[in-house]
Amino acid sequence: MPPRRFQSLERLIQQANQASSRKPDSIQMLAEVIRVITQDGSDPYLVLGVLVEGAVHTLARHIPKERQAEALAELRQLLEERLKTHGLR
Repeated sequence: MPPRRFQSLERLIQQANQASSRKPDSIQMLAEVIRVITQDGSDPYLVLGVLVEGAVHTLARHIPKERQAEALAELRQLLEERLKTHGLR
C-alpha cells in the first residue's frame, strides 16, 4: 500500500483509468475527485485555495468579458447561499 500522502493520487489515477473507458461527464468527474481528495485527508485549506483559483480562472478565461460581472455576482450569491445553508454565515 502506498504511503498515506499518495493514496489520493493512487485513487485518482485508478479512477482516471476507469473513466477513460466510460467517458464520464467531466463535471461529475471533478465532483468525484474533490470528494475523494477531501475524504482522504488532504489539507482542507489547500483544497479551498485550489477551488477558489479554479473559479477565478474559469471566470477570467472562459466567461466572455461582457458576462463576467453578471457571472461574478451570481458566483457571490451562490457562495453566500451555500454558506447560509450550512450554517456558516
